[in-house]
Amino acid sequence: MRSQGTDIAGFEVDSPGAPVFVTGLVAKWTGRRSIKLLFTVAVALHVGEAGYTYVTARRAGFTRSAPKWALQTLALGFPSIQALRSAIPRS
Repeated sequence: MRSQGTDIAGFEVDSPGAPVFVTGLVAKWTGRRSIKLLFTVAVALHVGEAGYTYVTARRAGFTRSAPKWALQTLALGFPSIQALRSAIPRS
């Protein structure tokens, strides 16, 4: 028999020490399908942003560091694009 615990919001969890992110309100309300869709969309957006950043960095003359800009954007997203824009000298 599995023991049941309760998190702060009062939902039952598999064990008293279960992480909050697993049993949080969002997971309870949306279910797995929505969480998976949200994750897929987020990854697709980051990949698109990374491609845009790579092209922008190369056009700005950052040919050697363009892959690094793209990887940084893949990990961090939009703030990296803002950093690249501020690093490009204005003509």
